[in-house]
Amino acid sequence: MRQPARLNISRLTLPLTVLLAACTPTAATEPSPVWQDEFSGAALSSQRWSPQIGNGFMAGNDYVSGWGNNELQYYTDRPQNLRLENGELVITARKETFTGPTGNTSGTFGWTSGRIRTAGKFSRTYGRFEIRAKFPRGKGLWPAIWLLPEEPNPYGSWAASGELDIAEGWGSKPGEVAQTIHYGGLWPNNVYSGSTVKYPQGAMDDWHVYAVEWTPGKIQWFIDGQLTSEKTEWWSAGGTPPSGDADLHPWPAPFDQPFYVLLNLAVGGNFDGNPDATTPSAAEMRVDYVRVYGLEAEKQPAGQRPRMTYPWTPVPARPALPDGNLVYNPSFDWADTDPRVTPGAPRLEGVSGSAFWTLFTSDGKVTLSSDTAADNALKADITAPGSVNYAVQVRQDGLNVEAGGKYEVSFEVWAAQPRAMMVKVGGGPNRGYAAYSGEQTVQIGTAKARRTLTFDMKAVTDAAARLEFNLGNAGVGPVWLDNVVVKRVGNAAGARPPASDGNLLYNAGFTQDSPAHPGIAGVPGTAYWSTWESGAGGLSTTASGGEVTLNVARVDPANNWHVQLNQTDVPLVAGQTYTLTFSGRASSLREVGVVIGENGGSYARYLDAKAALTPTARGFTYTFTAPVTNPAAQLQILGAVGQPGESYSLSFKDFRLVPAK
Repeated sequence: MRQPARLNISRLTLPLTVLLAACTPTAATEPSPVWQDEFSGAALSSQRWSPQIGNGFMAGNDYVSGWGNNELQYYTDRPQNLRLENGELVITARKETFTGPTGNTSGTFGWTSGRIRTAGKFSRTYGRFEIRAKFPRGKGLWPAIWLLPEEPNPYGSWAASGELDIAEGWGSKPGEVAQTIHYGGLWPNNVYSGSTVKYPQGAMDDWHVYAVEWTPGKIQWFIDGQLTSEKTEWWSAGGTPPSGDADLHPWPAPFDQPFYVLLNLAVGGNFDGNPDATTPSAAEMRVDYVRVYGLEAEKQPAGQRPRMTYPWTPVPARPALPDGNLVYNPSFDWADTDPRVTPGAPRLEGVSGSAFWTLFTSDGKVTLSSDTAADNALKADITAPGSVNYAVQVRQDGLNVEAGGKYEVSFEVWAAQPRAMMVKVGGGPNRGYAAYSGEQTVQIGTAKARRTLTFDMKAVTDAAARLEFNLGNAGVGPVWLDNVVVKRVGNAAGARPPASDGNLLYNAGFTQDSPAHPGIAGVPGTAYWSTWESGAGGLSTTASGGEVTLNVARVDPANNWHVQLNQTDVPLVAGQTYTLTFSGRASSLREVGVVIGENGGSYARYLDAKAALTPTARGFTYTFTAPVTNPAAQLQILGAVGQPGESYSLSFKDFRLVPAK
């Protein structure tokens, strides 16, 4: 067996004593790696690694684009993206135009990069996985070192089969790194838990030794020899969705099976958002070595399953206030000495009278205060809006939202300048951050006004639901909140019935108007339909002759979801196969996304397909099987990408969604 390579002193960026300590396993290990790659050859070893190619993967008969995370890059095995240099693996993300296969069609992408894995060549259950690497900075860059289960896996597909992320870096947050595990039920009933940790010293673009020590019932993460996080609780279950302890696989599933290693540098998507003007056009992730050691502790039994909380675990419900309000301290004026303020209740730092309220920020910044001139309303002065709406989030947890209830959310709000915010009642991490209310955008004016929203609770009762006021990515300046109410006002409506012709989509011919379902603003005949755009596309919509047309003035070269045609409240039943048909055309050759899935939460996609439109109208047909019962799913047609400055139009008619025969 080849011995570990000597340290390359010329590449050290840490004090030698620190690095020597970092390269020494912290637990009793076998004296030599059981597997390693020092990247000392002229080319990547095909006996150890396989490059992955493309912008997604096949899941059954469906192609999942963007690797399930809306990522922008197309992975290649070209030396421009994957090469060995001076004993290091170099993965380079490049901003360039690249066309390549995507399932049964092809697509054009604005970024390329590299991703390699040891699947089918090396996998192991337990051990110390140690990687010396440096990550690039830059908004939207997403370097990752991670493990996935070898197939076949006895627990089924992701994430009941597990995922172990050794290190994931946010290019926009160079001082932090994520250490995470994914587990639970089969997607979309999966959950995750993890830690965001700061580097013991240096930042992501310095050399660091990343490691996990994985033993039965315990996973520990290390950076440069320092223990940074630990997990001893997880679970894996069958059933879609899992509904009780009887669905659980034996402990310590899923982390008791062989896992393989992946190294990649993604660009854009859900993790760090998309690149901006500050992102370099070429960025490198470098890896010095990968070494896997055996551990003495891996021979020990896992012990008994720890006591854990599952989605079906009853949670003590916090009672409503006497007036039925589920929100405690609704006017931001309960003193800390108030008998209703329970020990351990969260507070907003530095804000008097803020018991039960929480602040979360990602890349946004805000100063909070109690505005005595406005009857103690909460004043949120946003100084950095961040790149996502939850970059500044004022939240209250612990609302008992019951299945089958109709709920009303109301609050007083105003701002120094007109703006928008996103309001959501939803689940926490154990519920996959599901959006029970949907993600509802509220326009805010400069005068104090009460806003009211309603929603039907169609998920399982959640005694730990969250009310979120998401103030990020919408400009700077003060916003005031006061007199917040969430209360049950009746029973939820049942799933809407099919139209008279059996179609699960309403107003499929774009000829109807309805005061209760007004449709696309300013476009007659579009009841039940809606459009959305990011603000950069210059979208305008018309409907005529039973056909709807979306006119896009400016292409987004990276994202198809920047323009959307949507219909919500589509009822689906678990296990039922459905057929979707429609006719579509475009002013020029354009590929659009065709999605049916969850409206909010994880935005799980039950159908994730493409339609290649031409100037001549043609019909499209898709089939899919609903993985869950969802009485309020949504259909989405996602606009096309292209070159900056291009414009185009998309036209659709004759939508039909019916159970397959």
